[in-house]
Amino acid sequence: MSKPVMAVPRVRGEAPAPRPPGMTKAESRWLLWPPLIFFALALGWPLITLVTRSLEGGGSAYADAFDVPAFAGSLTRTVIMAVVVMVLTMVQGTAYALAVVASPAWLRFALLAALVLSLWTSIMVRSFGWMLLELPRGAIYWLLGLFGLADEPIELYQTTLGMYPAMVAVMLPFAVLPVMSALQSIDREQLNAATIFGAGPWLTFRAVTWPQILPSVLSGGVLVFVMSLGFYVTPLLLGGPGNMTVSGVINAQMSQANRPDIGAAMSMLLVGGMMIVYLIADRLFRVSEKWG
Repeated sequence: MSKPVMAVPRVRGEAPAPRPPGMTKAESRWLLWPPLIFFALALGWPLITLVTRSLEGGGSAYADAFDVPAFAGSLTRTVIMAVVVMVLTMVQGTAYALAVVASPAWLRFALLAALVLSLWTSIMVRSFGWMLLELPRGAIYWLLGLFGLADEPIELYQTTLGMYPAMVAVMLPFAVLPVMSALQSIDREQLNAATIFGAGPWLTFRAVTWPQILPSVLSGGVLVFVMSLGFYVTPLLLGGPGNMTVSGVINAQMSQANRPDIGAAMSMLLVGGMMIVYLIADRLFRVSEKWG
């Protein structure tokens, strides 16, 4: 008697997704409506409103946006800021993820608790906390004074140098989580084999660990870069008027210059740039796959 042939599921996502038991295909489609309605209201409607407002007057607001002196400067400043924050966050996030995976249980718990607490805390609250640290007579001045290293108030608040540590701290969890997930999925037998064949810690990291976590490092960096393009609260509080980003200029057009059409046009240009960067990065580095 011939053996029954087992059906092999098709690869590359060709097999249909399983449905809940006892539910027909038509019934399962109803499960899509709540998230679709939510995204339509939370994302689609605001975008439609921005597009409509930006096209008032025949779309001249897009040309007028580049006539605003602060806009061109803020574009360059925002991109440079996003690149710097991305690089610093990738380095620190990789080191943090390595520390979480390699630490003993008690320290791993403390590091994870700090990371989760950072995610749960409002960006506004964290930015105000950094502001209290960097004030001329704030916590950093007090700490330096304990060691006799500060006689005069420090000039750190509302400077470029004082802005970046806070921004890196705000974005750090988004660089740590994908790298930590990649580290935990590494086959320990590969690490043991490298040790057996005489590889030291650095060579093991460079030959085994780094190639496997590099895609996650890049995906976290891309996510940080895209999110940093929309920074508003932290640069406003800690960078001051001299470090105004595109988001700050948009807010000024909306609330001070009374030109919501130009503000909407700037918003659409910023959103379009972010989408282009993300789509290119997703094509090159598979960012969406790293975040599920």
